[in-house]
Amino acid sequence: MVTLNQMENQADDIVNIYSALEDKIFNRIIKTLRDTDFSKVSQENVLLWQMEQLNKMGVLNENIIDYLSSASDYTSEQLKTLIRSNGDEIVNDIDSELKRMSKRSVPVSDEVDAITSSLVNQTFEDLNNNINQTMMTTNYDNNQAMRAYQAIVKQSTLETMTGLKTHEKAIRDNVYKLVDEGIKSDFVDKAGREWSMEAYSRMVVETTAHRTYNDLRLQRMDDFDVVTALMSSHAAAREACAGIQGQVVNVVPMSDPRADSRYDSIYNHGYGDPAGTQGINCHHNLWPFIPDVNTNNQPQYDAEEAQENGKIQQTQRRLERDIRRQKKRLLAAEELDDDLMQQKCKDVIRTKQKQIRELLKKNDFLVRDYSREQVQSPQSSIFNEVQQTIEFS
Repeated sequence: MVTLNQMENQADDIVNIYSALEDKIFNRIIKTLRDTDFSKVSQENVLLWQMEQLNKMGVLNENIIDYLSSASDYTSEQLKTLIRSNGDEIVNDIDSELKRMSKRSVPVSDEVDAITSSLVNQTFEDLNNNINQTMMTTNYDNNQAMRAYQAIVKQSTLETMTGLKTHEKAIRDNVYKLVDEGIKSDFVDKAGREWSMEAYSRMVVETTAHRTYNDLRLQRMDDFDVVTALMSSHAAAREACAGIQGQVVNVVPMSDPRADSRYDSIYNHGYGDPAGTQGINCHHNLWPFIPDVNTNNQPQYDAEEAQENGKIQQTQRRLERDIRRQKKRLLAAEELDDDLMQQKCKDVIRTKQKQIRELLKKNDFLVRDYSREQVQSPQSSIFNEVQQTIEFS
């Protein structure tokens, strides 16, 4: 039996590949920069250094394209497993449940296969358009990794020439800026924010996992003409979900003649929108429910309290992101032999971890998830698995 939690864990493994890939790009950029002794570069010869660094872009770009090409092959297979293989099991699982409830069998509709194919195609298209193509082009102006490398070289040159910083400090500061911001994807949201490769891949893959699980189940419910479901409940919930979680809901619009007027509809709570119920980062489950036959066994939470808890949970997520960011910076500092920054990162990590522990003590509905605080390293199991496919040098 495939559960939503299993789907989310598989999605995390795929996202970890993109995170590890980003770290390898950082590492390769730093190694390329370190081919020259920083201490021998001054205001007098920094322009020569700049020319030498820009001449290395061809080899650097080839390395990054090789990394991404192999990683893409690996993640493509994992995505197919996530959607197609799990999708078949999800349909079988929900069919067994619906047959037991309705005492009848219904053939699998063409819409089920259409949903699976659409999810595969859309996920591949999103990742290809906003990550793969922009990282695998030989046009340096369009290649996000090359643009990041050029920005480090040119800004470090400027800061060295003006005497604003020593060359070594300029290099280090600009590398840390890149690590903090991440390698950009081509995705820009409605607010004009550019998403990093890791953040964008996380959003796409996690959304795909959730949609695969729920869209296939909802379609089979529709095939069986079951239009009501029991929504799971959580102590922390977004505004769109807080008022209907733990309740029986219609999974069709209220305008649908099959809708049960006794219950609210998910379509009244932003269903289909990123911030709505079942949207991005929503973890609510929908179970088939036949009124007057099944029993609502979900714990009940006050809607306003659940929303406040949701805000507290977001504080935990922010601290987890801060820890991951500092760990990435720590890896860069180690590669740059920057002892001062290494110690600073370790101090910040300890402080953030303490803040999480204190937050959990005050809020017993929160759970410590150490995987959310980790970054991928060459020693991690997921990285070793990918190394069988990718030859990282």
